[in-house]
Amino acid sequence: MPIGHFWRGLPGDISAAYERQDGRFVFFKGDRYWLFREANLEPGYPQPLASYGLGIPYDRIDTAIWWEPTGHTFFFQEDRYWRFNEETQRGDPGYPKPISIWQGIPVSPKGAFLSNDAAYTYFYKGTKYWKFDNERMRMEPGYPKSILRDFMGCQEYVEPGPRWPDVARPPFNPDGGAEPGAGGDSQEGDEGHEAGPGTGEGDSGAGKDGGSRVVVQMEEVTRTVNMVMVLVPPLLLLLFILGLTYALVQMQRKGAPRMLLYCKRSLQEWV
Repeated sequence: MPIGHFWRGLPGDISAAYERQDGRFVFFKGDRYWLFREANLEPGYPQPLASYGLGIPYDRIDTAIWWEPTGHTFFFQEDRYWRFNEETQRGDPGYPKPISIWQGIPVSPKGAFLSNDAAYTYFYKGTKYWKFDNERMRMEPGYPKSILRDFMGCQEYVEPGPRWPDVARPPFNPDGGAEPGAGGDSQEGDEGHEAGPGTGEGDSGAGKDGGSRVVVQMEEVTRTVNMVMVLVPPLLLLLFILGLTYALVQMQRKGAPRMLLYCKRSLQEWV
């Protein structure tokens, strides 16, 4: 859904946004900003970024966050950051400072937010995010991690690697003559090398693709066999029950077969 459907009057592709301490939302794009009360645009906006306060970048803001631990607002742009006082509408003296003070966060982060208990700050950029400990002022170990996996529940696909043990030396190809890379004067070897730029050996890329296709095909066959093994027994049982039911109905309609009647009479005569 386009962001303008909810925040009416807001353009797409904004560069930064944050919620102020007073509950209003501020959106930045280029050298302008928009001020919202809930989902309603305040009158007179957008305005130039230069009117927001003194001592802040006026051309662009990459990330903005009201930081509850100190009660300040932080603006990030590329490899620098500013600390802003919302009450005085001024940037604090001594800023901007290098972003490296926030040990471990990326340059030009695209967003940031606090955890519910304000113990951590999460920075994100692209499909990765970083978890920053606000008390120790350092990045948590093991980051960055995937936003798609941890926040959206998506499974990241990892392409299968080569199927042979020796990665640097693919299996011998009987139709291609000598092994790739074994004879430097072989024309076919040169052509194979040109067919796979950036792979180191030409036939290595083809081997990877081929190995992936074989694995996928075997998985499909296995899945099909498993489905057949699961579905066939219930179907056979159902057919048997239907056949037995049909036979009983026919016997009730037509009476006992002649062979049974004859056997019954012969037994009566024998007694």
